[in-house]
Amino acid sequence: MQVSKWFIIVNPAAGNGKGRKLWPDIQRQLEKAGIDYVFEFSCYAGQAISLAEEAVLKGYHKLAAVGGDGTVNEVVNGMCRQNQYPSAQLCFGIIPVGTGNDWIKTHSIPKDYKKAIYLLRSGRQKEHDVGQVFYHNKAGIRHHRYFVNVAGLAYDAYVTKATKVRPKWGNSQLYYLYLILSCVKTYKPSLAKITFDGQTMEHAFYNITIGQCIYNGGGTKLVPHADPQDGLFALTVFKDIAPWEVIVKAAKFYNGSITKHKEAFTSQSKHILIEAPEQSPAFVEVDGEYLGQSPVEFVMHAKAIQIMAP
Repeated sequence: MQVSKWFIIVNPAAGNGKGRKLWPDIQRQLEKAGIDYVFEFSCYAGQAISLAEEAVLKGYHKLAAVGGDGTVNEVVNGMCRQNQYPSAQLCFGIIPVGTGNDWIKTHSIPKDYKKAIYLLRSGRQKEHDVGQVFYHNKAGIRHHRYFVNVAGLAYDAYVTKATKVRPKWGNSQLYYLYLILSCVKTYKPSLAKITFDGQTMEHAFYNITIGQCIYNGGGTKLVPHADPQDGLFALTVFKDIAPWEVIVKAAKFYNGSITKHKEAFTSQSKHILIEAPEQSPAFVEVDGEYLGQSPVEFVMHAKAIQIMAP
């Protein structure tokens, strides 16, 4: 039986605690907007996945996240992992309170949570592709994860791993820029092979980015050709870009012009496979969450969910 209410999953830790701090006002704004809902708090990493999956099994077809990109990823995973309803029948909404909030930028969803709340009622449903990434842990066991924004390997994954040991602070763009620049000194590219759209590239890539939406890492645009409704992954790879260029040309990472660099290559594909030598595997992150290592396979699920957007 389909339930008409919104099921809202709140990440109290999102935005360095903004999720918990702002929730009382978010509730007031939801009531003011006349939105009928129930809610649950996620209390640990990964719990929003099971909360979303359980909600769908109970008949909720409209799910919203109070959080940032990580919470978006978890809720979408719960929606796609359940097998009772086709995910294309489900609708996702966001009340952004995260640090980066990169996913909302592609869809012009307001960062102001008060304005975003009204999209749950007055916005329109749009089809959205969902990517599925298969990866391996250190023991060689295969796992999978769904994602709706951007995945990264090589330098991108290296920087994401650094976030686990460097506490977040202040402005998200400045924080991610600090990480990008601080990791330049220690990162060393390693050999990888990329197979996509009937082509193969083998090189010690500096960076590999695979996107459905345009922004990640606090606003960088490494896949400006991404479109979340075209059924294709946007692929950008950098071969021999010099570390000093990452520093000097940092602004170009944010306006998308870095993809015109002579060492950059862009393409689109429904399926991407990335392999690397066992002794020096390629690592992968999606939507800002570090996952594991190669071999890594990306599979596209076109128009897999509905989202609420302007």
